[in-house]
Amino acid sequence: MEKKAFHLSGLLRMTLVALVILAQLFVLMIIVMQLRSHAFYLFILLEIGGLIEAVLLIDDDVAISYKMAWTIIILFLPVFGWILYLLWGKASKRSKKSRRIQSIINRTQQLLWAAAPKKEAVDMLPEHRRRISRYLANEGFPVYSHTDCLYFDQGEKLFAKLMDDLSRATDFIFLEFFIVSDGRLWQEIYSILKKKADAGVEVRFLYDDMGSIFNLPEPLRMSVTADHKIKVAAFNPVHHSISQFYLNYRNHRKAVIIDGHIGYTGGVNLADEYANYYEKFGHWKDTGIRMTGDAVWSLTVSFLQLWQAETNVSKKASWLRFRPQHQIDAPGFFQPFADGPVNNPRNPAEDLYRQIICQAQHYIYISTPYLIIDDAMTSDLCTAAQSGLDVRIITPKKADRWFVHIVTRANYGRLLRGGVKIFEYLPGYIHAKTILSDDDHAVTGSINMDYRSFHLHFESGIWIAGAPVLKDIKQDFLNTFAISEQINYEAWKTNPWYLKPVQTILRLFSPLM
Repeated sequence: MEKKAFHLSGLLRMTLVALVILAQLFVLMIIVMQLRSHAFYLFILLEIGGLIEAVLLIDDDVAISYKMAWTIIILFLPVFGWILYLLWGKASKRSKKSRRIQSIINRTQQLLWAAAPKKEAVDMLPEHRRRISRYLANEGFPVYSHTDCLYFDQGEKLFAKLMDDLSRATDFIFLEFFIVSDGRLWQEIYSILKKKADAGVEVRFLYDDMGSIFNLPEPLRMSVTADHKIKVAAFNPVHHSISQFYLNYRNHRKAVIIDGHIGYTGGVNLADEYANYYEKFGHWKDTGIRMTGDAVWSLTVSFLQLWQAETNVSKKASWLRFRPQHQIDAPGFFQPFADGPVNNPRNPAEDLYRQIICQAQHYIYISTPYLIIDDAMTSDLCTAAQSGLDVRIITPKKADRWFVHIVTRANYGRLLRGGVKIFEYLPGYIHAKTILSDDDHAVTGSINMDYRSFHLHFESGIWIAGAPVLKDIKQDFLNTFAISEQINYEAWKTNPWYLKPVQTILRLFSPLM
């Protein structure tokens, strides 16, 4: 097992953030206690204000689970909870950063159509799939033909092909990852990137500061402030806007774009466990795709939008030079889309998953490392299963975060009672994020089936319809079912009694985790 680098600077920054947050809570608690003791009537007015906020929150246009969690906090701690909600629960969409990102997206989204076929391309889809395509098109994401696709059922296979493509780059390389960790995989890829940058290839690297804070490779950490040939930007540094608690405001996307013609996306991050260079939780199973052709343009624009948000150096007029230059003749349709907190309450990722579930005719296969879904999606899955569809979900047997795994397993009960089949991956940890239905369409990308992916994180996915790659995705599902353990409802009910109250509390407050 290879030892991973651990940077003291990351620990110090996270410690500072934690101390500031604790200090905020402590000062807020002191203020509330002083108000109660020395300004009783003002305290009562604030309590009334908190109760009014709880009532208004019921009509707020956010997820029910999120409203419920904050409503309970406000009702049980009327003054403290209300002020906490104003600081942490209500501010993110109104923040300066949110407005900036939304402004960039609004100004540049029309560029997606610069490399897309005409709207009539939607009419080329089978009639029963046009509804989903039109929905995504109305959200600003065009559907593409002229795109080929490879599917990788293991991260190590994806990285082997990626490194070969990187070594052949001639114009530019854009990389975007949630986690970048020092180790063997990083060293192999960095060696290629450095050679390409030295040869004049434009290299840009966008990583999430929170996701990479502890094990960030030294060259990236130094490049944020130095003038290197590899241009680097950290998304939403954790020490910014601590008072408004943006720690959950993360860029969870994973993408690599090479020369505008090749695009990778999926669940993999840039860390050794994703290539199984060492065993973190046993065998690490992840998946991804490699697209060539027109659909890569959507990945490029999505990358440039967040790049500009962090650097303010990439101008809209120059983006068109990154368009695909070679047309591919291949069957099928590809519709990349992006999602993020700035467009709440419109959530294309969650809405698309629900449409796939509700429109399924024969089966629904889902792979997700986290299963933290609300009542509406749970009901959709149970209704599909009770209607005779084969509904299967794969989750990990081993946990990467114990409290999230407890909530995932707590959600099994209602699904199992409703006829949904749940499988836990036995060889190690499964991090793949894919939904497949009826052999003819699927979504794969960075999206977990949890509140954070649907509402708090910047995510991306690819809706694929009628393409040959769907056969490979289905075969991978079938292979994975065969090495997973199907969960029995009667056995699930025998969980220790003391876990049930813990599960209930964690489920209730899971949107705030």
